[in-house]
Amino acid sequence: MSLLEFADRPPWPWQMPAWQLLSEARRSGTLAHAWLLHGNPGAGRSEFAREFANCLLCEAPVDDRACRRCRSCLAGGAEHHPDLLLVAPEEGKKDIGIAQIRDLTEFLGLGSFAGQGRVAIIDRAERLTMAAANALLKTLEEPAEKAWLLLGTAHPGSLLATIRSRCRLLPLPGPDHETAAAWLGEHPAIEQHGARQRLHELLEIHGGQPLSCLAELGSGKASGFIELRQLLIGLLQGGATVRQAAEAGAKIGEAATFAHLSRLVTILVRGLVKGLAGDESWHGAGNRALAEALPNQNAQAQLRVLLDFQQQVATAGKLLAGPGNPNAQLLLEATFRHWQRQARPRD
Repeated sequence: MSLLEFADRPPWPWQMPAWQLLSEARRSGTLAHAWLLHGNPGAGRSEFAREFANCLLCEAPVDDRACRRCRSCLAGGAEHHPDLLLVAPEEGKKDIGIAQIRDLTEFLGLGSFAGQGRVAIIDRAERLTMAAANALLKTLEEPAEKAWLLLGTAHPGSLLATIRSRCRLLPLPGPDHETAAAWLGEHPAIEQHGARQRLHELLEIHGGQPLSCLAELGSGKASGFIELRQLLIGLLQGGATVRQAAEAGAKIGEAATFAHLSRLVTILVRGLVKGLAGDESWHGAGNRALAEALPNQNAQAQLRVLLDFQQQVATAGKLLAGPGNPNAQLLLEATFRHWQRQARPRD
């Protein structure tokens, strides 16, 4: 059983403002038919959407939560409820196609099995193909009665402006460091895995997202963050090649690799801007080693290098996440080659 199953169900503390907004709209009968939930991966966006779907389909919510006892709740919950449709790329495919959106439109137009309405969730809406996105517009423009659509994405700018304009936008930011540390510190998994001394390091590795920390502890797999940090050092010092770095990134996972690289660069930029690169209590020994591996230039030149690489990582990550079928291996190689070329001292 996943450690996430032992955690309290959403909404978690950092999600309460968004949950209260939705709950008030539900109680007052003013809930919009389409919502765009946007926030960083690892903050619990998909879990939030499924739990709110449970609440919408529940026959007798208690304190704005699904009761877990009524016929609707016992019908299978968010995973198997006959009035809930989860839309994601089909097995072996990267994108969400037009046929899936046509099925969604038909689903929302059917009568409700339990009588509470119907809900469809597209959690990674940035994966919609152009044809699928255009087909979705018709559903947004002509919503069925007692039918709700929850779109989720970490990249709202990747969606058509016409889709965004027809949805109520709801930001789902992750917790601040203090909230994340307090919530994670109370979780039994921290003591179970002897991770209390590593709590702040785990949060840094996972971008301040406590749910991602729990998932790593539950899987027993070490994050690729540390391995990628060493590879960036190796690329600068000659201890690693671009091909080796790209192969390691593929094993970690392309999306996770770009997320880790973005975090690493953010840490270094923050250190340069705030002048804290030598403060081990803030920066961490491993991150400080990476900062010291940078060419011995002035801080302004180093900052330009880091910001340039940050743009490269962001562009590659956006290409990978968007519709289409980019060559992930080439994206990884281009990104690591860019780091090696830009961060090495000029001859």
